[in-house]
Amino acid sequence: MIKILFVDDSALIRSMLKQVFREDSRFAIGGDAENGAVAVEKAKTGAYDLIIMDINMPVMDGIEATRRISSFSNAAIIMFTTEDSIEGTYKCLSAGAVEIIKKPNLADMSGAFLNEFREKIYLIAKSRQNNYSPRLPVAQAETKSDIPQATVMPEIHAKDYKILFIGSSTGGPSALQTLLHDLPGTFPLPIMITQHIDDLFDVQLVKWLNDTTNFQVTLAKSGEEPHQGHVYIAPAKTHMQISLGADGCYRIVLNDDSPLHFLKPSVDKLFLSAAKSLKSKTLAVILTGMGKDGADGAAEIKKAGGFIIAQDEKTSVVFGMPKAVIEEGAASLVLPLDMIADAIEKSV
Repeated sequence: MIKILFVDDSALIRSMLKQVFREDSRFAIGGDAENGAVAVEKAKTGAYDLIIMDINMPVMDGIEATRRISSFSNAAIIMFTTEDSIEGTYKCLSAGAVEIIKKPNLADMSGAFLNEFREKIYLIAKSRQNNYSPRLPVAQAETKSDIPQATVMPEIHAKDYKILFIGSSTGGPSALQTLLHDLPGTFPLPIMITQHIDDLFDVQLVKWLNDTTNFQVTLAKSGEEPHQGHVYIAPAKTHMQISLGADGCYRIVLNDDSPLHFLKPSVDKLFLSAAKSLKSKTLAVILTGMGKDGADGAAEIKKAGGFIIAQDEKTSVVFGMPKAVIEEGAASLVLPLDMIADAIEKSV
């Protein structure tokens, strides 16, 4: 059972959250707190598996509370954010949060939405229970995984890849930051990323990755040609693809097609276009996330002779998308997050 602490300065929000999770027998209501300072004290004495944390609160905000709690607790901290707190959203991930969720209107949610909402939070907390290991902030990390490279890294021959494609979802922003931080600024390929993300959050994700990695990160624009040293993020609610023009140049294509797997943007849209346009010159990575988005596209990349790296279960916040790619037989390598950059560098 997942024991939860609810942290929000609104007593109404705390009460409604309790009701939402009380209806699911997988969760136990462990308590609540009206600000970050109270949450820190409660986290010291309660063995919580999950903390749902507001950002803007009096006395101590959610960012500082997350930083302090993460120093002594293995609870999965999920940040609830609203439009007026988006600017500080990604600071929460640097402080130790595992995921950011746009605060829903709890008074006006369908049964289907509530089930999906609880399932996502359950999977995050359960994965944390099973796979937790302390994670230093990226700027403090000094060593790679203690898994011997020889056991997971076969010989990789450099190939004429043209673009690095990455797909991610739940837990993806932190994983993307780690991966991009580990790659050198001299990395020779453009990077195109589809991250499942709510509207308004994409601009802040771009800003955060710009500030904390070696690359120039932008929201992708239709018709632009990807360049070395640049990272292109699919805008929220927009599919991103790659196309080879008659002039022999690759160009980004954004479109408003219907959602795929109920998702927009979709990793499969990106990966399928890569398999079609780049064929064996496709290098792709599938990171943490719920569901199976990316599996069909990864299978096509593998069939075309491309190379796909999947994040392993232990380092994934949710081992859904990587697992689907692995079960599809499309993964060329399965690696811990902190070894993926090394594998990428060896392949180009």
